[in-house]
Amino acid sequence: MKQVRAAIIGFGGMGSQYASMLYKGEVPGMALAGVCCRNTKGQERLKKDYPGISIYQSVEDALSHSDTFDLAVIVTPHTSHVEIGLKMVQAGKHILLDKPAGVSAREVRHLHQAAQERQVSFGMMFNIRMAPAFQKAKELLDQGALGKLTRAVWICNTWHRTPVYHRSAPWRSSWNGECGGLLINQSQHYLDIWQWLLGMPDQVLATLEYGKYNDFAVDDGGDIQFFYQNGLHGTFITSSGENPGLNRLDIWGTTGRLSIEDTARITLDENQIPTDEFARINQEIYGILPHQLREIPVEAAGNGYQKIFSNYADHLLQGAPLFADGTDGLNVVTMTNGIYLSSWLDKKLSLPADETLFLKKLKEKQDNELL
Repeated sequence: MKQVRAAIIGFGGMGSQYASMLYKGEVPGMALAGVCCRNTKGQERLKKDYPGISIYQSVEDALSHSDTFDLAVIVTPHTSHVEIGLKMVQAGKHILLDKPAGVSAREVRHLHQAAQERQVSFGMMFNIRMAPAFQKAKELLDQGALGKLTRAVWICNTWHRTPVYHRSAPWRSSWNGECGGLLINQSQHYLDIWQWLLGMPDQVLATLEYGKYNDFAVDDGGDIQFFYQNGLHGTFITSSGENPGLNRLDIWGTTGRLSIEDTARITLDENQIPTDEFARINQEIYGILPHQLREIPVEAAGNGYQKIFSNYADHLLQGAPLFADGTDGLNVVTMTNGIYLSSWLDKKLSLPADETLFLKKLKEKQDNELL
């Protein structure tokens, strides 16, 4: 393979952005081969703006022309991600999914296993990972810059959405259309960053708010606690009904505190000596441990979507590791399912949570929404 031929499956807001990026040649090693679009208006636009590419009337039509592409970029409503992904994988196509990977951990695991069996690549469009601030934070944590991690707190309520947004598509913000709200939608990227930086939690205790700011039944706010066997305790606070919002992640360890603000600025407040060592040698009742704050320089942010596409091209052409793969997609859906179920049952749960019970409770939510 000298160049990756990508087919965009879905020509909505993000699908059209991806198609434009690839058609303009903004991703080295990857070209736009075709777009799957079911509506006539979109197909006419494709004929006008993207001459020379294949236009597929449906997923089945794309599969009948599978010799025209190598990679399927799936940008449809997420309830269809696994179904379409499985069809592509079974046809021997590599897949790149927009978030979330699916609705339930059970179905995403099935897709992940199928991709492994067919020996095709499964990537996730977790473009927020490509922010230089998070890249630097990952580097510092992997180097042990904070020592033993003890606490993490992320307040991310910059998702303010009004009813205009929630009514912008019939599937949005509903149990039947989206299988959830804020958690399954906007929070997916930051839940991915959480598990990428800190690892998968062992337990979760969640308090979610349903229709607090909107006239709907799904979640639009939440306070989530994550527990780790190694002693790390995390708190994740989010909302789509508050303004002005705050986006700040603080991580504490024995050697200091790392802070990431607005996905762009990092500061490291370092203890002169680790807290556990200070506890051992300090002889003063109110002993003060000196610390020093410094800003960590990071490069200007680029186009995260472009970086994910470039990484996928390098992966297929040169064997580079994927920045975000199917395991990451599965991890985030596992966290999401556990958070929802913890909220519904009002108790702390181990992860992965009971997948059969999650699906049963979700079906109850969907049925009640239709009454």
